[in-house]
Amino acid sequence: MTMKRLLLVGFLFPITTFAQVSYSVTVTRLKAKADDCDGGIITLCGNAPQDPVYNIWSTDAEANLNTYCWIFEDDPQAEYNLWKDIQNVELANETNVLTNYISFDMAGFESDNLNPGCTSSFGDDAINDQQFVQQIDLSTLTEGGTENTMTLNLNDVYYAEIVIIWYDLTASVLPLNDVSVKIAPNPNNGNFKVLSHGITGERTIEVRDMYGRVISSISALEDESMIQLDGVAAGTYFIAVRFDQGEVMEKISVF
Repeated sequence: MTMKRLLLVGFLFPITTFAQVSYSVTVTRLKAKADDCDGGIITLCGNAPQDPVYNIWSTDAEANLNTYCWIFEDDPQAEYNLWKDIQNVELANETNVLTNYISFDMAGFESDNLNPGCTSSFGDDAINDQQFVQQIDLSTLTEGGTENTMTLNLNDVYYAEIVIIWYDLTASVLPLNDVSVKIAPNPNNGNFKVLSHGITGERTIEVRDMYGRVISSISALEDESMIQLDGVAAGTYFIAVRFDQGEVMEKISVF
C-alpha cells in the first residue's frame, strides 16, 4: 500500500485550518446474513454450507484506494448471522494526505463454485455488487483511540467490524517547518537511531504500535538517540517526538 502524509480538513472550516493527520483502518470481524441456498428459500435452507465472500474498499479525498477480499468455504464459523473473528487485516494505512474523511464501499456474495474468487459468477447467491456503504468524518473520532470501532453494513446482509486509528500531526508541519526527524536505519530490526533537528531542550521519544499504544518511551536532550526494541513483533510502528512546541511523527518498519 502507498504510504503518504495526510492533511485533515473539516467540512465547515476554510483551507487555512487544514491539519496534518495519519490514519489506519483494520478489519477485525465479518458477518453474513446470507445462505448458500442455490436459489432456494432462505428460511428453508439454514443448514446449507456457508461460503461467503466479502470485498471492502476504502478511499479518501486524495483518492488513495485500498481494498481487500475475504473468501470462506464450508467454514462453520462463518455461517449465517455469525460473527467470524478473523486475523486482523490492515485495510489502509495512510499519512500526509489531504482529506477529512474515509469512505467505504462493500460487495458480497455466497459462492457456489468449487474454487471461489473475489468476483461473483453464475449460480452464486445473495449477490450484492460493489456499492457505497459509509463515509466517516475523522474529526468525529477520538484521536489515537482504539475505541473507534464501528460496523459497516451492506444492505443488512454483509457486515464488517473495523477499527480506525488516527493522529493529528498539525504541529509537525505548520508551526514547525524548521524541525525534522529521521530514523536510521529504516526498515530495521528494532534497533535504530532517532535523529532530530531544530528542537531545543528536552524531548520525549515514544514508540507507538498501530493501535496507538505506547510500547517504549524515553526522554532525551541530544539530537541523536538510540532506541532498542526487544522482542517486538515485525510490523509498522510510529515514532513520536514530543517537545514544548508540538510533536513530530515518523513511521518505521520492523522486520
